Amino acid sequence: MENIFSRALQKITSILDKEEIAYMIVGGFATSYHNRARTTNDIDIVLQIYPRLEGRILQFFPEWEPFEDQFKESVSPGTMFNITDFETGIRYDFMVYQDRDYNWIAFQRREQVKFFELSCYICSKEDLIISKLKWYNISQIDKQLEDLKFLLLDNSLKLDYIKRWLDKLNLKTDGILES
Repeated sequence: MENIFSRALQKITSILDKEEIAYMIVGGFATSYHNRARTTNDIDIVLQIYPRLEGRILQFFPEWEPFEDQFKESVSPGTMFNITDFETGIRYDFMVYQDRDYNWIAFQRREQVKFFELSCYICSKEDLIISKLKWYNISQIDKQLEDLKFLLLDNSLKLDYIKRWLDKLNLKTDGILES
């Protein structure tokens, strides 16, 4: 039996590679890759995409073409938009790359890995930790803290990098990084 997430990952990475759209996988899916398999209903992806190129993704999802105008409005710096792939039932949550110092560095640090035997780009573990803390600061959802507990078990983490960016981004850690 084929894994539906493997099929969804293969589909979206093939589209992004074909259209030469730089990306990195983040969120729960990246957490599953790095060390904590957990349930998720979507694949979160940061894209380097510009408004004039929005149709490059939409063309692969013809069922969404009637909503092209709403899709175009969503593709602007700092915006999040999503597409549910009716073939797999998986939702792709796209976050448009924001041109800021931290985002640029995190994107440069992304890693090309094999996940489900597919080559794809995933954010580094340190940047995933920073991202999880950013989302926790916004949402206060315990799932972020649970993910963090597992991610922080890695003794090879570059904690100085994490702490430097947490300070620059003014993010609260709720004691999670205190030793």
